[in-house]
Amino acid sequence: MIVTSNKNFEDAECQFSICTPCYNSAETIIDVFKSLKNLTYQNFEWIIVNDASTDNTSEIIHTILNDAEFSVTFCDLEINKMATYCYHLSIMKAKGRFLIFLDHDDQIKPNALDRFLYQWELLSSNQQDNIAGMIAHCEDELGNLVGTNFPRSPDINSFFDLMFSEGVRGEKFFCYKTEIMQENNFQLVDRYVPESNVMWRISAKYKTLFFNETLRIYTQPQIGGNNLSTMNPFDYPLGFRLSYLDLLNNFSHKLIYKPYLLVSFLFNFSLFSCASHLSLRSSIVDLENQIHRVIIFPIFIVAWFFHFFRSKLSSN
Repeated sequence: MIVTSNKNFEDAECQFSICTPCYNSAETIIDVFKSLKNLTYQNFEWIIVNDASTDNTSEIIHTILNDAEFSVTFCDLEINKMATYCYHLSIMKAKGRFLIFLDHDDQIKPNALDRFLYQWELLSSNQQDNIAGMIAHCEDELGNLVGTNFPRSPDINSFFDLMFSEGVRGEKFFCYKTEIMQENNFQLVDRYVPESNVMWRISAKYKTLFFNETLRIYTQPQIGGNNLSTMNPFDYPLGFRLSYLDLLNNFSHKLIYKPYLLVSFLFNFSLFSCASHLSLRSSIVDLENQIHRVIIFPIFIVAWFFHFFRSKLSSN
């Protein structure tokens, strides 16, 4: 692994660390860079991790290093390790007060950092100390809101409650405290772990400030394109198993009142356990709630048969 830093800025303190993993991003990474150049607030660092691209992404990023007027750290991986590792590495290296993910084919709106800071400064010091950070919206390439608005804005709330109680949907744009991201970094149990897993883990401990502004341009997944949203989750069963396990263990007190959600989580946890070749016994051990340990028996059996027939069909 080669790590290159823009030395002119390495000692400067910054408010934001913007992290971008990329793979075969030669056609899009310049647009990401241009959107960063257009930010009206420039006290940030950009951390780029090139995941062993097979095109000329690395050469383009080296050109960016020479042109950038802000701090850039470039990690050029020699072996492809996928986005989860790239995010994990970016979080470890981040030095800013806040951390933002900006994908290799997305763009950040010119006023985004100003708006995050504005919303943050409206909070009391006690509120700032006790929340994880902020979440805003994304828009697509045509300027349309991705997903749904938050029911209230601004609103200090639980990410879990907004998603599963109030039905908020769609890609969101988060800006979390770097120290909290580092405490809840991606767990490298598989080559891919859903980004939402980190969000759920943080949501179990902290609330977040939500506000209805679109601050990121999100490139919608293209069929056949290089996008994690279109992957087959059964290619990375340990990562998805972990995500459902953390939901079950961290939110058992809320799932008592959502039996349909509890059954859904237990089924998916069982399904990805089977796909990971893990037994019912090991799955029971991993569950912390005694009620979950009891009711998983019939659910696991159904999931085992579902996985068995799914495997047979996919192999034909």
